[in-house]
Amino acid sequence: MTSPCRTRPGHYHNQHSVTNRIFLFVSCFILIPRQIFPAPFAVATSTCSAETNGLAYVQNNNRNQEPRKLMRAWMCHRRTHREMIDKLASAGIVKSPINIEALLKVDRKNYVLNEDYAYEDSPQPIGYGATISAPHMHAHVLEDLLPPLLKATKDYPEKPLRILDVGCGSGYLTAVFGRMVERKPKSLSHMNIMNNGKVFGIDVVPQLVELSRKNILKEDGDLLESGVVQVMTRDGWKGYPEGGPYNAIHVGAAAETFPKELMKQLALGGVMVIPVGPDGGIQYLYRVERVGEAGDIVGVKDSKGFHEDDFNVFRVLGVRYVPLVRAE
Repeated sequence: MTSPCRTRPGHYHNQHSVTNRIFLFVSCFILIPRQIFPAPFAVATSTCSAETNGLAYVQNNNRNQEPRKLMRAWMCHRRTHREMIDKLASAGIVKSPINIEALLKVDRKNYVLNEDYAYEDSPQPIGYGATISAPHMHAHVLEDLLPPLLKATKDYPEKPLRILDVGCGSGYLTAVFGRMVERKPKSLSHMNIMNNGKVFGIDVVPQLVELSRKNILKEDGDLLESGVVQVMTRDGWKGYPEGGPYNAIHVGAAAETFPKELMKQLALGGVMVIPVGPDGGIQYLYRVERVGEAGDIVGVKDSKGFHEDDFNVFRVLGVRYVPLVRAE
C-alpha cells in the first residue's frame, strides 16, 4: 500500500524541447508502478523530489532505477467497441463492473474524428491542438476515481455525486462519467450501488465544447437532456466552483504545477487525477486525495485559504499529455 507524500514549497523548472513537443499527442509511453514513499518526507533535504510552483512531491526513491513496464502501450487494439473493452478487462486495466458497464454504454467511435481508428488503443487528434486519450489511460482514470465515488455513496447515500471533467475535449470521458451516475430505471433500482449525480465537462476552447455537445448528442443525448451532464467553456486552471465541491475531478491535460484552485474544489474524501509536468518534459499522473478540511472547500467553507496538509498525493504513472491551456 502506498504512503502519501507531503507537500512542501518549491517550483518546476521548464525544459522545453522542440523534438519532444511533436510527441505531445502521445498520452503514455511507459506505465510506472505506484511508488511507496516514506511519510512525512523531508523534500527540502532530498535530491529525489519533483518541485512545483508552491507544491513539491517525491517522484522516485531511486533516480538511477529504470522504471519497470507494466504493459506495452497500445496493446488493446480491437475491431469493435465490445472487443476493445473486453481486451482492457482481460489485461486487468479496467476491473470494476461499474466501469466496464459505463464504458460499454459509450461507443468511442462517436468521439473520434476518424472512425477507422476508434478502437485502437492510442490517442487520437480531435483538432485545436487537443487529443482524445488512449483507451487504456481512460481505464486507469476510471479505476482511480471509482473508490471515492463508492465511499461517498456509502457515507451519504442520499447525496448526489459531483464529478468535474477538466478538458472535456471530444466529450468521451464526460459521457462515460455520466453513464456511471445516471439515474437507473426503476426496474434496476435494487441493483444500484452508487448514487446518482451530475457531471460537469469544461474546456477552455469553445469549439471543443461544441464538439463535445455534438458528439454526446449522437447516441448519449439523454445525458444532456436529463441534466446529468453539462458541458461549458471554462478555464481548466480555475475549474467550475459553482458545481462543487466534487467527489471526483479528472484533468485531461498536463498542468505544469498542481492547480490549487482545483484542489480547493475537492470535497472531503474526494480525489483528483491529474497529469503534472512541464510541456515537453517529464510528466507523471498523480492521484490527489482530500483528507482534511482546514482550508477552503469551495461551496462549503471559503476564506480559509489553501492548506497543503489537507491533501495526500500519490504518483501513479509516467505519461505524456498535451498542456493544460490557460484562458487568455
